[in-house]
Amino acid sequence: MRDELLKLFKLVRDGKLSPEEAVEIAETVGIFSQPQEMTKEKSSRRMLYIQIRGPKGEKVDVKIPLSMAQLLKLSLPAFKEKIPGIDLESISKQLDQALERLEEFEGDMVNISSEDGTIVRVFVS
Repeated sequence: MRDELLKLFKLVRDGKLSPEEAVEIAETVGIFSQPQEMTKEKSSRRMLYIQIRGPKGEKVDVKIPLSMAQLLKLSLPAFKEKIPGIDLESISKQLDQALERLEEFEGDMVNISSEDGTIVRVFVS
């Protein structure tokens, strides 16, 4: 199952699938049907939220179960298409740092306000 999931991640990264399409495929083929042991019961109920607000009223809202947080990095290129001028490199670096400590983390991971009015917020709740 690990290889199939990696293939899906690559398709999302390459822009050939949306994150939603990848999840639908994974559910269809049963990738998530095997029980996964969580180190903390609370973490299975926690969510990773992504909010992007563009200067012209563009909005992106994504809610990801914490257990699937790594998918966020693979979906970053899709955000660039929706809101041009977004600094994916900066967001990616901040996410790397936060994902290392994700199990204990709560609150804002990324909070960026650019000169053009774009706001990016990634947080755990």
